[in-house]
Amino acid sequence: MCLIKEKVNQAIAILQELDIDMWLTYVRKTSEIHDPSLFFLTDSTWLTWQTCFILTKEGKKIVIVGRYDAPNIEKQEIYDEIILYDLGIKDGLLNILGRYKPKTIAINYSEDNVAADGLTYGLFLKLRKILEDTPYKDRLVSSEKILSALRGRKTPEEVERIKQAIKISEIGHELLKDSIQLGMTETDLANILKANNERFGVKYAYPPLINVGPETVIGHGDPSSKISVKRGYLVNVDYGVIYGGYASDIQRLTYVLGDNENSVPDEVEKAFNTCKNAITEAASKIRPGVKGCEIDKIAREYIISAGYSEFMHALGHQVGINVHDGGCLIGPRWEKYGQAPELKIEENNIFTLELHVYLQRYGYCSIEEMIRVTENGCIFLTNRQTEPWVVKL
Repeated sequence: MCLIKEKVNQAIAILQELDIDMWLTYVRKTSEIHDPSLFFLTDSTWLTWQTCFILTKEGKKIVIVGRYDAPNIEKQEIYDEIILYDLGIKDGLLNILGRYKPKTIAINYSEDNVAADGLTYGLFLKLRKILEDTPYKDRLVSSEKILSALRGRKTPEEVERIKQAIKISEIGHELLKDSIQLGMTETDLANILKANNERFGVKYAYPPLINVGPETVIGHGDPSSKISVKRGYLVNVDYGVIYGGYASDIQRLTYVLGDNENSVPDEVEKAFNTCKNAITEAASKIRPGVKGCEIDKIAREYIISAGYSEFMHALGHQVGINVHDGGCLIGPRWEKYGQAPELKIEENNIFTLELHVYLQRYGYCSIEEMIRVTENGCIFLTNRQTEPWVVKL
């Protein structure tokens, strides 16, 4: 079974679980504005005219599509009924609604989950206008719960694709570590990762983050051509790729030995072990049904109790077709995260676990691993970094 068929069937099961009668994905000009949910509904990336993908709780799979956009939908052999139109979509949509008489119609809007917020405001107004003389205008609900589950509950095929993305990322991390030389800039190091992408025919999941030494810019900044590797510096690398449409997201840490040093300084070792142990403690409590904020709190308190400053980001995010994916977030109850940290972790969610300590003398000390939630806990998908990598130059 192809992945899209697998996810469409999974979506129908989720509708049944949530007791939602119909899920309606309404799009147009997808080459310019692409609803994120389309990845699970079609492999057609070019839909010119207004199109409705409709799944029902009873298992019906329907598309209403402009005639000349139909061939790519038809060849997928996923949908039970493909309704073509020439003049407009209204009659076809009203006929389907009249046939199934849904009491709830989920559409793609959400305050907190961008992956469930693909319906543009203009199309929402058009939909309201189509429904204005029907009872269905008052039956619209958010598809947020549907898409949080659909994106978060990874199928075996999705897990395998993510594992391959992880493998390629880990090879890139090792390659970079083995290539470090004095005087290399952050940009030089990023070019090593670019070469790794070219070797495997993949793209970045996000622009790589390279942090060299104490002068580096912390955050989502581009690698610098002015900051270079020196003895006694930490080199922190955040690198992920897209394989088969699915992402990886991993951070690894290397220490460049200083003059007359044969091992990692105690300050660096303590910081690394604190981050590693915080991840271990948090991972040991992960299981389906636990809120994301409860897991974040474990690692956050561990870091603070060790005497370090609180890290100002979530401990973990889901990974899937995007590097930040799914609904539940392993994060604190902060305004910017909305309700995502209050959601419950589910089996087969794939999360990162990441946190950092900044060392004024050495630089940015951070670890990021990836885990899959199992029935009773979680397993690490990455080969865990158990100590800082060391290079002597």
